[in-house]
Amino acid sequence: MPQTAEWAAYRQAARLPTIGWLAVDLSEEKRLPRFEMPGTEAQLAGALEDVNLPTLLMTLAHLTGEGSWLAERYAPAPIAVPEGGLFPDDTGGYDPGVAAEIRGAAAQTLCRLRRERTELPPPPSVAQMARMMTFSLVEPIDEAYAAMLLEETAFVDRDAQWRRQLAASGARSRSDFNVVVVGAGMSGICMGAKLKAAGIPFTILEKNDAVGGTWYENTYPDCGVDTPNHFYSYSFERNPDWSGYFSKRDELHAYFERCADRFGLRPHIRLQTEVTAMAYDESGGRWRIDVQNSAGGAETLTANAVVSAVGQLNRPAMPDIEGIDAFSGILFHSAQWRSDVDLAGRKVAIIGTGCSAVQLLPKTAAVAAKATVFQRTPHWVTPNQDYYRSVEKGQIWALKHIPGYAQWHRARMVYAYSDRNWAAVTTDPEWPRPQEAMNETNDAMREALTGYIVDQLGDRRDLAPACTPDFPVFGKRLIIDNNWYGTLARDNVVLVTEPIARIDPEGMRTTDGALHEADVIIAATGFKTNEFLWPMAVAGRSGARLDRRWGDAPQAFKGTTVPDYPNFFCLYGPNTNIVHGGSIIYQVECQVHYIMQCLALMVTQGVRSMEVLEAANDAYNVEVQALSKNLAWGHPGVSSWYKNSQGQVVNNSPFSLHEFWQRLHDLEPEHYALV
Repeated sequence: MPQTAEWAAYRQAARLPTIGWLAVDLSEEKRLPRFEMPGTEAQLAGALEDVNLPTLLMTLAHLTGEGSWLAERYAPAPIAVPEGGLFPDDTGGYDPGVAAEIRGAAAQTLCRLRRERTELPPPPSVAQMARMMTFSLVEPIDEAYAAMLLEETAFVDRDAQWRRQLAASGARSRSDFNVVVVGAGMSGICMGAKLKAAGIPFTILEKNDAVGGTWYENTYPDCGVDTPNHFYSYSFERNPDWSGYFSKRDELHAYFERCADRFGLRPHIRLQTEVTAMAYDESGGRWRIDVQNSAGGAETLTANAVVSAVGQLNRPAMPDIEGIDAFSGILFHSAQWRSDVDLAGRKVAIIGTGCSAVQLLPKTAAVAAKATVFQRTPHWVTPNQDYYRSVEKGQIWALKHIPGYAQWHRARMVYAYSDRNWAAVTTDPEWPRPQEAMNETNDAMREALTGYIVDQLGDRRDLAPACTPDFPVFGKRLIIDNNWYGTLARDNVVLVTEPIARIDPEGMRTTDGALHEADVIIAATGFKTNEFLWPMAVAGRSGARLDRRWGDAPQAFKGTTVPDYPNFFCLYGPNTNIVHGGSIIYQVECQVHYIMQCLALMVTQGVRSMEVLEAANDAYNVEVQALSKNLAWGHPGVSSWYKNSQGQVVNNSPFSLHEFWQRLHDLEPEHYALV
């Protein structure tokens, strides 16, 4: 097992950075080509009417190197919710005259740069990024955060870190090393893209007959993402052509299909191939993977390393209700939507009020004779003015054609839709009403959202007490409103808060004895989230099964590796989910970067077995639980799928997005037993 000093020498020889270093090494980064921008001046002028002006200013300051764009005259207003409003204003709040000046000067400058075919500048330095983002957001952005943004925008290639590790070894060391990835959803495609780039042989096993994971399986009405698409996409494969700011299922699935093609993954993917069991062979330092295809044929594969990319939202959880098999009508889970069932004119019962139920209810209620919603606990539902808004044509044009605009657009969005909310989720020990809110900021959000509920219910304000959660905002991830409250107030919609006692042939029987007749029951009851690898049987070095080791308290070092399971890596594993905002793709990319360093170490140093130390894993997870108790989702008043039966938070990360990036950015081999 290499000692720390030996690893330090290796790190220096491979020119690997550390987080404390912060200064991004641009010496090996290729410069962008010369300035090129298609279209006419009229097209540019039209596009500039639709762009975000603070983003445009950052683009021009970067392209020209002119500090005048960061002068006080052009300083944007802070991102804030206007008094009496609900929606944050990100436009910069410019006076119309100043806005026109910015657009006019930008049009002239960009056209001049195109005529001169000016060489594009290198990426901003960490210090420049911090200064420019502070100006743009009117909030302090330090250099540590700026370093993350440089990678997340692809101004700097984060893969250079493990590419340098592999470059010294040549292709020969990789030819007899292979990886099996389980799952071809968002995580599996991301992992496959990096393995392909590294030249490491791999196979992706997928139980479905198409890629896309949850975006392939879920087809219920209005199924969509709750993170803006320009953030909910790979940092290395941005899509300027999203039709909406929050796109729906079909467009999301098409994006992942395109990514599978774009990165040449099709030859490596085996569809309709389900993993039934995996076992580690210590004598050979390899995993045996038992699979079954759609025809029932069984096969055993071997691999040096396995990456689980099965996700947390891939196995529907049906409710355990007495009489569920006695129902005489049609019953199905929202994640297994029956498109062949016509809901028009029928009495439809919906179990659950989580994200899926909120999304599918309005269109269901619009055609059903009656929709009865059975609620255990209400959720915080927040408005977003962009939820159904189409992306403006000029914005699409700018994202595609103005050099650098997409990078600065993403940088501002990453902050605005993630860690900007962190202050609202942490406990203030001096706060006088801890049962309701975490702190003053959290309480202000509670007050605003409570008022929104009353306003949206209109004449049905009698429903407000049943619709108002009794736990702090961000105790569960906020659900974006798609007319949820307006739909609950419809004449043909009934909200039932009495617990369900059983299901009768005619419908739902609640504990008060009432029968709620139904022709169709839709179980919007979530997934087997705490059974991370179910139903696979995964046996480690000792022969112990992982599901038995974990029980309902799954733990992994940095959410990624587990003692007794060498060369085994989890994506979207325990304590990696996010609540306060952001994109799960971001979390997964951080993990993939970490795993690629592990694989590069194994390949270049001849490491047969890489297993996280029990002590490192225990210390990490003790810290995770200690931190989680003081966050909104660890609040004792929150009952959710984030927690296990003991009340421990086992799904969610206790870190801001930035800290999660920091903790997974650099591999520390001293935490591993290396053979």
